Amino acid sequence: MNMNPASLKAFAAVAEHGGFTPAARALGVSQPAVSRAVRDLERSVGFELFERAPKGARLTRAGESFLLNAREVIGAMRSAEESVAALGGLGHGRLHIGASTTIATYVLPAFIGRFLEDHAAVDVRLDSAHTRGIAQMLLDYHLDIALTEAPVLHEKIQSRKWRTDHLVAVASPKHPLAARKRIPPSALAIELLLLREHESGTRAIVIEGLAAAGVIPGRTMEIDGPEAIKQIAAAGRGVAIVSRYTVVEQLELGRLVVLDIPGLKITRPFYRHSLKQRRASPAAKAFELLLDAGDDPASVSVRRR
Repeated sequence: MNMNPASLKAFAAVAEHGGFTPAARALGVSQPAVSRAVRDLERSVGFELFERAPKGARLTRAGESFLLNAREVIGAMRSAEESVAALGGLGHGRLHIGASTTIATYVLPAFIGRFLEDHAAVDVRLDSAHTRGIAQMLLDYHLDIALTEAPVLHEKIQSRKWRTDHLVAVASPKHPLAARKRIPPSALAIELLLLREHESGTRAIVIEGLAAAGVIPGRTMEIDGPEAIKQIAAAGRGVAIVSRYTVVEQLELGRLVVLDIPGLKITRPFYRHSLKQRRASPAAKAFELLLDAGDDPASVSVRRR
């Protein structure tokens, strides 16, 4: 059996993008080159890997099974390439980071900035997706670093808690609750609560935290994404319970304040994930040292009023 790296990469790209043309576009080669590489691979393994159709290509059952092994081989080749590149130190290389929304948008930029201060020649890419997407990207050997706001349970993935995120109740300084001291959690039951969409893990955590404090929301507004939630809260149209990382700028500008609700404590862990059988690249190891550091370049002291 003769399989070359180009054929395996072409095969994986077609499987990922659902067709030969988008795969060629992603690889930066011609469509005939991708088709030829996949045909050569099929001849080598002795069975068809795709069901061809005018609108794309779908993996056969044999192709689905073969894809799992192909991804591991591609990942091993990538690790070997990175190991060779490491002989010259971190004067070059690449680092692909994937994280769920809050971490990618509000936590990682400070870490990436610090990393690039020492390793400016490393090509860094940051992707944001829901936890399930990040896990799949890690399994596909696309990511060097993976962080999420929810746990991942998979036999090939090792997960561990990284940091604790504190969710805080915020409102406009002009909101009636902003002038009060030591607000009972029950006061939130009659307020308009700004919540994330139903698919959001953050929403589930907020609802659980409110229930633990004896609060059943009376009025809610469903909003897609933390940015819109912050803007509506700053406009005085409700109370939001959000990650402390997401409101740093608004607190410093005085557009939002943290409400003093002693009976409401909502936290969640941030998780780091890695493939059990994959050796970290030099760039990944350097970034992991920053993540392991005791200080948090993105943390701020949250003032209450």
